[in-house]
Amino acid sequence: MALLLGSPACSLLAQNDLIEGTVKDEAGAPVSFANVILLAEKDSSLIRGVVTGTDGTFMLGRESSDAPALLRVSAMGFEDRYITHLSGNIGVVVLTTATFQLDEVSVRGARPMARLMEDGVQVVVSGTYLAKTGTALELLGKMPFVSSYGSHIEVLGKGTPIVYIDGRQVRDLSELTWLSSSEIKAVEVATTPGARYASTVNAVIRITTTDPLGEGFSLGNRTTLGLKHYGYLFEQVNLNYRRQRFDLFGMLNYENYRDRPRVNNATSYYLTSGVVEQNTTGGEVVRYPVYEGKLGLNYKTANHSLGFYYNFSFRPSESAGLSAASRYINGVFSECLDNRSIVSRHNRQHLLSSYYMGAFGKWRLSTNFDAMWQRNDRGTAEKDLSSVNPPRSFSTVNDATNRLLAGNAILSFPVWRGDMRFGAEVNSIRRNDRYSGDADFILGNDNHIDETTTALFVEVGQKWGGAAVSGGLRWEYTDSRFYKFAELQTDQSRRYHNVAPSVSVSFPLGAVQTKLSYARKTSRPAFEQLSSAVKYIDRYTYESGNPGLRPIYRDYLSLSSSWKDLVIELSYSSTKDYFMWQTVPYPGSSEATLLTRENMPRFSSYGLMLNYSPIFFGLWHPVWMFAMTAQDFKLTHRGETLRLNNPIGVFRFNNALHLPWDMWLNADLSVRTSGNGDNASLKACWACNMALYKAFANDAWSIKLQLNDLFATWRQEFTTYDALARTSVHKIYDTRDLTLTIRYNFNLSRSRYGGRGAGNAEKSRF
Repeated sequence: MALLLGSPACSLLAQNDLIEGTVKDEAGAPVSFANVILLAEKDSSLIRGVVTGTDGTFMLGRESSDAPALLRVSAMGFEDRYITHLSGNIGVVVLTTATFQLDEVSVRGARPMARLMEDGVQVVVSGTYLAKTGTALELLGKMPFVSSYGSHIEVLGKGTPIVYIDGRQVRDLSELTWLSSSEIKAVEVATTPGARYASTVNAVIRITTTDPLGEGFSLGNRTTLGLKHYGYLFEQVNLNYRRQRFDLFGMLNYENYRDRPRVNNATSYYLTSGVVEQNTTGGEVVRYPVYEGKLGLNYKTANHSLGFYYNFSFRPSESAGLSAASRYINGVFSECLDNRSIVSRHNRQHLLSSYYMGAFGKWRLSTNFDAMWQRNDRGTAEKDLSSVNPPRSFSTVNDATNRLLAGNAILSFPVWRGDMRFGAEVNSIRRNDRYSGDADFILGNDNHIDETTTALFVEVGQKWGGAAVSGGLRWEYTDSRFYKFAELQTDQSRRYHNVAPSVSVSFPLGAVQTKLSYARKTSRPAFEQLSSAVKYIDRYTYESGNPGLRPIYRDYLSLSSSWKDLVIELSYSSTKDYFMWQTVPYPGSSEATLLTRENMPRFSSYGLMLNYSPIFFGLWHPVWMFAMTAQDFKLTHRGETLRLNNPIGVFRFNNALHLPWDMWLNADLSVRTSGNGDNASLKACWACNMALYKAFANDAWSIKLQLNDLFATWRQEFTTYDALARTSVHKIYDTRDLTLTIRYNFNLSRSRYGGRGAGNAEKSRF
């Protein structure tokens, strides 16, 4: 029977041999749009050819009647590679960077800005107007389905993403201001990340930089002069020395921030003693400089690369706040409360990261190891004044230390019409959290957490022409032990077994590319959310974590399509055990309350996102993006069921205009409508940003003048609800900001560090 079944296959292979493989660079990154050409061995005449996909893969048919042939693989910026032994899957073809540079050539063309990938969308940046945006942080705000403001980035419907640059995870999003958009080759927004990522990762943004050229010493400098209610300076210097296969790189960064947020709160508490209303007006002045440095080395050959770096950051801050509150009980004035506070923080972090990547025939191995130490201490000196009670003066100290050891290994190899990868990851965390005060109404705590997570995953992808299927499964086991004053708390210790499947199917429908994806994700509480320490807010309000919090589980289902310049995505998610702030009576008091987090019942969310990015007249590059999210969330408020299901709309209209003298004008408008998100009702807000960009001497240096929030209209106004309270919040920040950024590059050659990092999801929990 086996012989009979195998005979037709053997006959088919004799008539048509399929040559397939993957093209990658020396760092192991896929080379998109490389030319793969089958040439006659006798006279090098062309037989047929194909172009690699965005993942670097290709398939090329070879007829049995073809003359003896060889394969040529070529791409801009790389040396040509010739392959003579052609049979079936030839594995990974590694291209080496070309050692010459062509004279300047102007090429004009048009292609869709965004295209579907296996797990999201890809946007090519190099050679487009997006390369003139400014920093990588500003560039991400222009990506499909991504919303950004200040240093905050959000993938709509998925929350804060994990960001990678050339496979290395970005732990501090301010690092995105160090990278210029002109150095970026492409950006991928993964809205359904697969099993290779931790089950806690709901979205991923992958940035690929352009291939470095040249050897010797290089320097990159960025200076930003800014004006808010004060003048400020940011300074960053990148250094690199390259000699053949060796890189020595370093970075120094200084930033000096100030802020003066103002807030108005109106809170109603529905207690057994009556309805308590408290109206608070306050503000603070904050200074938080950043001192950061990095030093590392890298060594690469055609099939192997390894490297490591050490990073240190110091972020001290000082803030002084003043607030005044009026308190009413059942509509009758009760008390005036004034609070004055001084807060000092000294946050330090040491990170040592290393990696190795190697190719062994058709097999590729990638390993990473990270060791991180953090110390975050916070001291406060506060004074409470009351119109009916004696004044209170006290101080508190909160000292938290974290240690992370993490390692992972991923092995990939070709299988049939695609590839398979499997891997393992281990994370070990130790955290100490001590809180104390010098007043008897402040409860001190000494908490310790030991946590180990082990994960195994497997992913498989297959392609048939324009259709592709990929799937993965990730298993995670977490053993978390909670200690209070050095005693193990068995009821607060947790063990988690988690299985996270993912699957994606993509196929063409005429000129429309379509993709259907499913993924299961989880979110474990941050360590502060598990702390049982009770922290003082004011004499009637306290705050605490909840060691009994259960993880959040989400099931995501999405349908995506792309046609020319239009990308559309429909999404659905089901969320179980979502946790949020809840107000409960403070033990032993009829008027004081305690804020804590509790798990909520299951609810569903729905999303629609459209991104349209045409080009008009070759000069005007508009982008229209519209997104709408809705939920069927409900909670108990004042003993009754409250439904929060009004949809929220997000609209973005970006414009890039190519002016004479090769200048670029950017005008971006962002609008968010009112609606419900989680347990809040949000009010509408909008903002307009303007920028003018000009590069000189073949991008050796550039100037950018930018004005953010031109009309100072971006505000945070919302009302939150829980079982016993309703709070209306109006926050005002210094959102209008004028900056002048000057970049200078001497013999630019970025580090070729190729590590991906380890324990990336756990780092964010610190």
